[in-house]
Amino acid sequence: MFQWSKAFVARSWGGVVGIVGLLALWEILAVTWLTRIHLAPTVSSVVATLFHHPNLELWSNMVVTMKEAGLGWLIGNGIAIVAAVLFVQIPVLEAALLRIALASYCMPVIAIGPILDIVFSGIAPRATLAALAVVFTTLIGTLVGLRSADPIALDVVRAYGGGSWAQLRRVRLRAALPATFASLAIAGPAAVLGAIIGEYLGGDSGLGVAMVNSEQGLEVSLTWALAIVIAAIAGASYLVVALVGRQLTPWADQGSDNARPSVAMIGSGQTSRVRAVSRVLRSLGFMVLSAGIAVGIWQGFIDLFHLNPFFAKGPVDVFDYLFTSTQASANRDQLWASLLTTLRDTGLGYVAGTIVAFLIAPLVVLSRGFEQTFMPVAIVLRSVPLIAMAPLLILFFGHGLVGVTVIAGIVTFFPTLVNVVFGLRSPPQISLDLLLAYGGGQPSLLRKVRLPYALPALFASARIAAPGALLGAVVAEWLATGQGLGYQMLESAETSQFDFLWAGVVLVTLVAVVMYNVIATCERLVLAHYAMGSA
Repeated sequence: MFQWSKAFVARSWGGVVGIVGLLALWEILAVTWLTRIHLAPTVSSVVATLFHHPNLELWSNMVVTMKEAGLGWLIGNGIAIVAAVLFVQIPVLEAALLRIALASYCMPVIAIGPILDIVFSGIAPRATLAALAVVFTTLIGTLVGLRSADPIALDVVRAYGGGSWAQLRRVRLRAALPATFASLAIAGPAAVLGAIIGEYLGGDSGLGVAMVNSEQGLEVSLTWALAIVIAAIAGASYLVVALVGRQLTPWADQGSDNARPSVAMIGSGQTSRVRAVSRVLRSLGFMVLSAGIAVGIWQGFIDLFHLNPFFAKGPVDVFDYLFTSTQASANRDQLWASLLTTLRDTGLGYVAGTIVAFLIAPLVVLSRGFEQTFMPVAIVLRSVPLIAMAPLLILFFGHGLVGVTVIAGIVTFFPTLVNVVFGLRSPPQISLDLLLAYGGGQPSLLRKVRLPYALPALFASARIAAPGALLGAVVAEWLATGQGLGYQMLESAETSQFDFLWAGVVLVTLVAVVMYNVIATCERLVLAHYAMGSA
């Protein structure tokens, strides 16, 4: 049973102050600067709408959305945790299948949402999108946790005759708990947003459908009221999981020599040229294998559900569209021009979101007061559906590059912040105490201890955030700018140019996989460098 202490109540006041401050700022802006745009009602009018709107049907819509998000959260996280365990125990599976998980995470929902509506019925399409939104992030976080186990503890189990499964049961699972709970907490808002986007694309009930109806009816106060409800659900999912994780992993906050990520365990870095070439060839071989599996799943899905070939294009159709048809060269040029715009939007959003997260993370780690005040606000802002925020963000920042950068940066910021904070808290307490004993201050602790120990979590966040920024840019282009692959794919869907739509999906997925592998390569090089320094 959890011990609800006075300390917990005291910590909660910071979050209350942060939320109240945000609401007060909203009220002030709504009655002053924002009155001219008529898109930001006062807090009081939103609350009045929430309680007195005659056709809201709030509870029934909440139940639908929570069922979709909850089912997706359970299924997606279950798949991710089982896959992470299998990848650690059977490394060949990771080499062959990790890119498949990445591809599922990076597929644009504007393309797969309508197909899921045709294939499945009831809440299954929205639950599937919710599950797809969480599988990859939880998989990466759990992998980092499982591999953060103390090498000495693993050696002890091995010395007593235990194999890899005994190491898993006795050492790795406990070591993985902090990182896994951090990922599960991130997955809560992600599952809610996945369900909401699914409702936008093809639902008949739920909070997303209610929001679509309110936007079409120009009911601004109702739209914001629904956005607040969605943010509350998503924020509550994050806070509950984070609280459970904190109660079950007290050592994650106290500092410990056990279950902490360590760059020293990555390897010696003494790789010969022959081994390096062999590793590259092996990686390329598994990349080809992963591509073959993905193509098989793609075509098998179309065949299994007997999808109409008019809109469900297979691998052969996309290949013909890009390489063998009479218009193949023009088709490639159109895709390439759109991709360059999307890559620019992605890069700027990723850099902006990452920089802000890196600036704020040390403040969260070093100041409990700042953490208690800021994190609830960050959760609320991340939990408001991007589709609902986009019109206001575009109105503030414009339809051009700045607006897209802000939207892609928001997608990048929150998961990066959570993982970076976890990483900065990962050093064993003895290392911190040793530097303090020699007169080191907080800046020295950050530079010499926290950042090196945080590297595995930092790279894990980069591997998650970079594809996320790409998807954020695609969504921003879809919603607002009229440029890039996001807009072109939306236009192709509306004009029944499904060859371009599917080619765009393949291109976005391939780019995301390449981004992931580039970051993973940098990760190996950096961690090997630190391992050599610690040897």
